[in-house]
Amino acid sequence: MWLSPHATHYEAECEACRADRWSLAADLAHIEGTLRPDADLGFASCRRGHRVVVRRIVRPSIAAKAS
Repeated sequence: MWLSPHATHYEAECEACRADRWSLAADLAHIEGTLRPDADLGFASCRRGHRVVVRRIVRPSIAAKAS
């Protein structure tokens, strides 16, 4: 899952649960959480236990663009 540079809260559906045609309930696939503004990487799990990597889209700094 990718977050915008300034996002701190996310909500999504677990892709592994969606791919499972025998998924019992859609609410089990729901993932929501937060990522600190200073963090670029986090982890979450759906209620069925699938692990999801949460990453922030990092834009190049102005200093890096100037070089």
